[in-house]
Amino acid sequence: MRKTALAALLAFLIPLASAGQTTPPAKAEDFSKTLVKAAKLEPAPAGIKAGFETISAKGSLALLTFIASDLLEGREAGSRGYQLAAEYAASLFGLWGLTPIGDIAPRSFSMAQYFSGTMGAPRPAEKTYLQEFPLQETLETSSRMALEVRNGQAVLSREFQAGADYSSINATGDVLTAPLAFVGYGVSDPEAKYDDFKGIDVKGKIVIAFQGAPAFIPVKSAPAGGAQGYPMSGMTPRLAALAQRGPAAILMVNPASQDMSRFRSLLPAKSVPDDAPIVHKPYRRMSIPGAAVPLPWDKPAVIQISNRTADAILAAAGRTVDSVKKAIDQSKKPASFDIPGATLTIASTIKTQMARGLNVVAMIEGSDPALKNEAVVIGAHLDHVGRYEDYIYNGADDNGSGSVGVLNQARAFAANPQKPKRTIIFALWTAEEKGLLGSEYYVAHPPLPQLKTVTYLNFDMMSRAYDEKSLAFASRTMGLPSSPDFLKAITPSNFMLINFSGGSDLGEAARRVNQYVGLDLYLREAKASSLTFGDSDHSSFTALKVPWLWPFSAVTPDLHQTTDSVDKASGELMEKTSRLMYGIAWYAAEK
Repeated sequence: MRKTALAALLAFLIPLASAGQTTPPAKAEDFSKTLVKAAKLEPAPAGIKAGFETISAKGSLALLTFIASDLLEGREAGSRGYQLAAEYAASLFGLWGLTPIGDIAPRSFSMAQYFSGTMGAPRPAEKTYLQEFPLQETLETSSRMALEVRNGQAVLSREFQAGADYSSINATGDVLTAPLAFVGYGVSDPEAKYDDFKGIDVKGKIVIAFQGAPAFIPVKSAPAGGAQGYPMSGMTPRLAALAQRGPAAILMVNPASQDMSRFRSLLPAKSVPDDAPIVHKPYRRMSIPGAAVPLPWDKPAVIQISNRTADAILAAAGRTVDSVKKAIDQSKKPASFDIPGATLTIASTIKTQMARGLNVVAMIEGSDPALKNEAVVIGAHLDHVGRYEDYIYNGADDNGSGSVGVLNQARAFAANPQKPKRTIIFALWTAEEKGLLGSEYYVAHPPLPQLKTVTYLNFDMMSRAYDEKSLAFASRTMGLPSSPDFLKAITPSNFMLINFSGGSDLGEAARRVNQYVGLDLYLREAKASSLTFGDSDHSSFTALKVPWLWPFSAVTPDLHQTTDSVDKASGELMEKTSRLMYGIAWYAAEK
């Protein structure tokens, strides 16, 4: 690398590299340290100017027009449309001279080789731009719940109806049969001297518990259950505490509700909205096959049941929902018990097929002999939700725009005469919409395991300009300031939210690079977990404690709708955001 060519860039980067961690954001409405505006737009440093100028609004929209076209049919993972999108991106990587780091190309022989007698000649292995892996697609699921009660020689069997009597069974293909117990509200609260688990062992049993908490226990203590922070996604602390006791499954019943409301919800819709397409979406779920299969009680299913179902089960013990609730509320004491002679069978069946997963991956090798073994990964998910019947979900913003962001980076780094010290990897992920599967596979099976990933830059939705409604939504859901002073300080159409991992200096990098871009930025630092920042591919890298940054544009009613189209994308916002990320990537690769 010629130092003279990058003098201006290094003068801008080196102080940043020693700056350390960012200053923690101030209070919610004090945005003096988290709002970034360029007082004066400066020209890009000479060292990155050539690549910087390849990124344009016109070029961004041109790329997006094909990626979000009807021809690609919504780019659903495993579909022909997605494969077309992946092959298109791979062809661009090849056009720009990037190094492929995907799978080894299958060997083939031509007729010329046959007639020249060179068919047996060894050839060097050639890599492709595609990282291929299997996906298991679940097409259909069904479930069954059946009660069996033995009383001497007599056996009572009862089948419950999915949807009406119970719901929320996660289809795994397992069959679980276990004895039953009732555990009241499932509360253990030493402060209130109340313990629903005293004198009863729930391990390996299917337990019935009431939703909520006893009225006589203070609300502040009832939900605690002794399990704050228990790592079970989607569970309240009380349910997590119950799950720690090892039940095979948890049946939740709301004694205050009426079953009639559940039955009413199953009635056909009275009318169909005129402003929305009538689409009957099939159930489709994907996973990466081969992972260890947990036993049902490793993470017990939580199933909602009706009062009628609970009464049918409790009848084996001569009880009802109303009678046990009354007993607890009046005595202010637990009333837990085993249900004698009763077992419950919970079963599910699934129909699956295999699908083809394709990540598109390429690199530009770093120029520093020592640092080139470290990598900055720039990624975006290429997939969307596909098509249903005659409706195509084009996914222009989600995530055609992010895919264009990665392509913009690839072309810019390829065009720049000077290369950064660290290696840059460009990746387009598949199956993000199915659960971050493409980036998850890459992290578990890196195509270049000798490289250490030091930074991940994520593109996911960057083309929709903010307005009053989307700013209000961001304020409610992401902690964006909502004061009149903040709204006056920004230009909504020029605004971008910057999420980044706590403890990293990437927020400060965005602040400094913005003097060459001119966006209105709000820096939002993740203090503890990326989960509060949306579920995108940065989460796969967070698991490895890799610092990340993710610009995020406006959330609109078009998200995952047929109306997410190219004509609503802002080419100017895509240009500025791509240029901002280009500068941040240079910083991460040079510091």
